[in-house]
Amino acid sequence: MSCQRRELSWLAAFLLQWAWGGIALAQLPDTVERVKPAVVLVGTYSATDSPRFRFVGTGFVVGDGLRVVTNAHVTYRISSQGADAPALAVQVRSGGDAWVMRQARVLEANQEQDLALLQIDGPAVAALSIAASDEVREGGDFAFMGFPVGGVLGYSSVTHRATVSSITSMVLPSPTGQQLSERAIRSMRAGPLQVFQLDATAYPGNSGGPLFDARSGAVLGVISMVLVKSTRESALSQPSGITYAIPSRYVLEMLARHP
Repeated sequence: MSCQRRELSWLAAFLLQWAWGGIALAQLPDTVERVKPAVVLVGTYSATDSPRFRFVGTGFVVGDGLRVVTNAHVTYRISSQGADAPALAVQVRSGGDAWVMRQARVLEANQEQDLALLQIDGPAVAALSIAASDEVREGGDFAFMGFPVGGVLGYSSVTHRATVSSITSMVLPSPTGQQLSERAIRSMRAGPLQVFQLDATAYPGNSGGPLFDARSGAVLGVISMVLVKSTRESALSQPSGITYAIPSRYVLEMLARHP
C-alpha cells in the first residue's frame, strides 16, 4: 500500500471513529432517561435516627427487578456497625423525584472484587441489562451515574461522561509471611483483578453506580475505589481526577452464582 493510501485509510478510520463517538454523545440524554429509574440509593433505615434513612452508596437494579448490584464496601460500612446496626435499606424511584423505601438483604458480598448483590422486597423495579465487558477497549467513551454528594442535592442522580484511560490489573500489596491474611490469600489464589481506569472524577457517593454504554445503556462496569488526595472529607474539594470501575464480567459471574 502506498503512503498516500495508508494516510487515506487512517483518515477514514479516524473520521468513522469520530462520527461514531459523536452519535454516542448525541444519544446520551435519551440513554440517561432510560438508565435513571434503575439507579437507586443504598443505605440504612432506623425509626429512631434523624434522618431515618442514611445514604451510604449507589446501586442499580438488575435481573428480575428485585436484585441490586453495589460495592461490597458499601455493605461492609453498614454491617461493621455490629448488632446495633440499622437495617439495610434501598430507596427506589416512584416517579419523578419521589422515592420509596425497600427492605434489603445481602445475597453476596465479594470483598476481593468489591461487588455485592442485594435482594429487595416489594414489586419489581426497572432493571438494567449487563453486557460482557470483554469488548471494552482503551479510549472507549462511556458514562456513569450515581449520587456523588448524597442528599446535599436532594438525592438527584448525576451523570458523568468518561473515557477508559487504561485497562489494568490490581492486586493487594504483597504481605510478609507474618502478615498473610485470609483476604490476601484468597486474592492471590484468584489472581489479579482487572479494572478500568477512567479519566472522570467521581466522589464517595458514586460508589456502586453503573458505568454504561452511552448508546444502549447496557452496564459495562461498577464504579469503585475512588482515589482522593487525602481524607474522605476533602474528596469534594480535592478530587484526584482518577476513578476505577470493576468490569461487568465479574458482575455476570456473581449473578450466575445466584440464579
